[in-house]
Amino acid sequence: MSRVKQLRALMSENQCDAYLITDSDGHYTFYSLSQENRRLNWITECQAQCGLAIVTLNDGAFFQALPNYRLLAKLEVDGDVWTLTDDLFQWINSKKLSLKRIAYDPYLTPLFVTKQLSAFTSSLYPIRSSTNWIDIISKKATSRERPTLTPIWSLNELCFAGETSTKKLEKLRQIYLNNEQKKYTLVVTAMDEIAWLLNLRGNDMQCNPLFYSFAIVSCDRLWLFTDNPHEDLHYEIHPYGSFFAFLSTLKDTDVWLDERSSAAVLHYLSSAIVHVSRSPIQQMKEIKNSVELEGFRQCHFRDCAAVCQTFEWLEKNMKNDVLNVTEVDVAIYLENRQREQANFVSIAFDTISASATNTALIEYSPFAAKMKKIIDRDLYYLDAGANYLDGTTDMTRTIQFGKATEEQIKCYTLLLRAILLIETTKFPSDDNLNGFHIYSLLKSYLSTINDRNEHLSFGHGVSHGGGVIEGGVSISDSHSFSTLIPIRAGMVLTLEPGIYFEGKWGIRLENVYEVIEDDQRFIHFIPLTLLPYSRSLIDFNLLTIEEIVWLNSYHQRCLHYVDGGSWMKQQINLFH
Repeated sequence: MSRVKQLRALMSENQCDAYLITDSDGHYTFYSLSQENRRLNWITECQAQCGLAIVTLNDGAFFQALPNYRLLAKLEVDGDVWTLTDDLFQWINSKKLSLKRIAYDPYLTPLFVTKQLSAFTSSLYPIRSSTNWIDIISKKATSRERPTLTPIWSLNELCFAGETSTKKLEKLRQIYLNNEQKKYTLVVTAMDEIAWLLNLRGNDMQCNPLFYSFAIVSCDRLWLFTDNPHEDLHYEIHPYGSFFAFLSTLKDTDVWLDERSSAAVLHYLSSAIVHVSRSPIQQMKEIKNSVELEGFRQCHFRDCAAVCQTFEWLEKNMKNDVLNVTEVDVAIYLENRQREQANFVSIAFDTISASATNTALIEYSPFAAKMKKIIDRDLYYLDAGANYLDGTTDMTRTIQFGKATEEQIKCYTLLLRAILLIETTKFPSDDNLNGFHIYSLLKSYLSTINDRNEHLSFGHGVSHGGGVIEGGVSISDSHSFSTLIPIRAGMVLTLEPGIYFEGKWGIRLENVYEVIEDDQRFIHFIPLTLLPYSRSLIDFNLLTIEEIVWLNSYHQRCLHYVDGGSWMKQQINLFH
């Protein structure tokens, strides 16, 4: 309560009815943020990284967590302070709250959020001071400053990128910027897009191999704004802090701006003709080339081997009655095994290592909570991934060392069948194949579970070595722009259906998929994740013959491509 009270004092001083807190930094890096940018976590005192919050002066505080964070938020946030909502703006509208002046940090608030917010209030109050209000009350030494900057390094274009930065720039200009009617200047604020376009990387963030930067690309010039140390970069480089002032020089220019850019960017483009639309770089990077796709395959072979080593180590500890292994121990052990793999760069997100009741929390992190010891009678699942030079991984497997209940076996089997449904279906290659359609198919298998649980399926695009979540296609129950983007050959996506019983346990399975198109123009989802499923959690009476054949074929691929050691062989032998 003291944090919210302090924020309300600032709001009162500035004569504001409410204050908006977003989950973003100035580059819309909303997932695996650096610690100094996790302001939403700090004010809500909740692990949930993604969402929105509004603190009002007189009508309460409201927190919108994404579906995969709802159970976690329900457990962690103070119900006497915060009201949890599924849709923050609909809530404000339905309650008819009188919020005539809402303050927000324009440097941290994406345009699509201010667009939604403007429909519910007569006055938005962008804070123009250099210090964010959350930073003031948390007494942080820094505000919008970056941490220690790391050297920029080049990705080997032949071995890993598959295309030179020169060629990427040429395509960007020819296909998108040099229109027959207009010539656009593209303003780029997303660091993953800059890193991909220029085949450059950095290590400024723990889980995202990026460097703090902005870029502007015209039909004949490129300006890169960064303070990071660099060598042999043949671009027009300016200080990071000069970016916003430079925007003011783009007078009477047709500017292409992504809606995820911050509101501050639009403010400084007041003299330009601004076209707000989905970034063309995002559209280019989500379709992987042949070198990138081969890199994805190879890094998954290595990463899955590291996971097998981890499960073998954990199983030996459980069999030897060593009951002091914690969730954190497993996460650390896995990261050490990943670091030993070729081309390792960083973990891709905070590893989710969960046992017992923590498995019901979906996005639980053992590092941010009171960790549990792993006990053989409890379910355990591991959700982890890593960035490599040749790709990024993301997987989840649920295991049970003791005897599973009938309900757990039923739920696990249904999740497996949901995944097999997608893998065995030939989808027509048309605009109707999108994330919402895939979600609907997954849901059809999970809706037979009773009402005491929450069945939740989601998925996302995966960047090529540049962060686990790629903007663009998403798989969820929301009928949004991202879930309606057509799924095309060359994309790399996750499917991660789960079933969660609040306060009891949860089960999730997750694979990364390469999307391919065959000669008859049918789309197929080919699993890149090659890890055994848990035989003790499967009821074969619920599987069809075709599903059993498909499962056996998948396990043969695991044995052929992944050096999974004795653990993998033992797990797969259980199926025979």
